[in-house]
Order: sequence, then C-alpha cells, then structure tokens
Amino acid sequence: MNATHECSLCQQNFSSRNKLLTHERNKHRNNKVIPHRTSLCLPSFELLVYYQDAIIVLIKKRLGFNRHSIGSKRLSISAFPETIFVHLFESEPTFRYNPTQRKYYCQFQGKAGEERLKQILNYEYWSFRQNPKTKTTGYVLFVNYEGTYKVNFSWYVGVSLKYLYAN
Repeated sequence: MNATHECSLCQQNFSSRNKLLTHERNKHRNNKVIPHRTSLCLPSFELLVYYQDAIIVLIKKRLGFNRHSIGSKRLSISAFPETIFVHLFESEPTFRYNPTQRKYYCQFQGKAGEERLKQILNYEYWSFRQNPKTKTTGYVLFVNYEGTYKVNFSWYVGVSLKYLYAN
C-alpha cells in the first residue's frame, strides 16, 4: 500500500483522499481538535466587533416581510477570517472541525440556540427587523407550535462563512 494521505488527528495513512475522508467521517465525526490551532492568532477586539456586526447586518438584510420570503435562507460572507470563526464558535457544544476539508461547523437550535447567538453576536435583536412603513416583522424562527428550528454556521477554505437558517 502506497499511503500518501495521512489523518492529521491519528496519523493513520490512506491510499486516497476519499478513503481519508471516509475515515474522518466514521472515526472523527465529532472532532473538535484543530491541529493548527496554535497558528491562529487571537483576533483584536475591533476586528471581532467588525465581523459580529457584519454577520448581523447581512442576516437582517436577508429577512423579508411577506409570505414569499418564508423558508430557508443562505448567505455567505466572503473574506471572513478563520480565526474569527474559531474564536466565536469553538467553545460551543456543536462545534466541529474536519481537517481534510478544512471545514468548521456549528449549529444552534431552539430557544437555547437563539439565546446563545444573542450572546455570541453581542446583540439582543440580531434575529429580526421591522419594516417601518408596514410595521411587519421579519425574523429568524427558532421555535413555534410545529417544533424547533436550526441555524447552521460553517466556514471552509474558499467560501468563508456560510450561514443557513430555516424559518
């Protein structure tokens, strides 16, 4: 076996990238270890606030005010620094890292998820906006009589921050 792909978590070798990805999916599914964590510097307070605000502004821009705007939304922030994503989300229970894909993921669900995002984004009203003319409100839905909903954040090389919410 001519192994050319090494798992950065357990140093096991694989003959193809696909076999390595399968290994990571099966053996390291809930991985939180970031092998290059020491190379990620702590972001400055100003930079952190800048990106927290950018997330909030983009979410609010995507919130609609009519029945046609109901449903899952996806937005992307290009040039979103890896260090900011890690700093904001790595302490969360749902935080995951896939080293081969160099992809991070974090999910928030239900009322607890909504409250936690208020803390992370440092803004109580991040999840809704009101139309001043019609007084209608667009919002990210986390809980209703039908159940709970999720908000997913992911970051990976080439795409930066992706955010998906279902309402």
